[in-house]
Amino acid sequence: MIVTIVAAHDPNLVIGKEGGLPWRYSEDLKHFKRTTLDHTIIMGRGVFEELNEIPLPGRTNIVLSTTKTYDNVSTYTSLAKALEAKNEEEEVFIIGGGVLYRDTIDMADKMIITEIHKEYEGDTYFPEYRDEIGSTWKETEREDHEDLSFVTYHRV
Repeated sequence: MIVTIVAAHDPNLVIGKEGGLPWRYSEDLKHFKRTTLDHTIIMGRGVFEELNEIPLPGRTNIVLSTTKTYDNVSTYTSLAKALEAKNEEEEVFIIGGGVLYRDTIDMADKMIITEIHKEYEGDTYFPEYRDEIGSTWKETEREDHEDLSFVTYHRV
């Protein structure tokens, strides 16, 4: 199984502000949908609550929570249990939030990062990885746009 992190961050690694995204780029939302459609996505409870506890359509939604369960998605108390339940999947996507990214970056096989070119205020950050490009991570694909870039990294 390939474990892929999907995230968007600004130059300072900001990914969130007050429980939401600090930006709205339709290109990024469309890219996220194209990337994750028909796959399993794993998210933390906070991300699911940010989505108003509504599963993203066209995907198998998994929420990680030690305190809550939901009727409309599969809920697991640990990432290990979620991955074990989905071990027949070819690829699963980790979609946040900050704690889940920190917990998975050392075991992920791939990262699909939207680099937002503008700086934003925020209170949630993606873990630093850029100093490991070339040693741990290899850039394998890049698509540059005016306001953002879509970059794919594979573990070396």
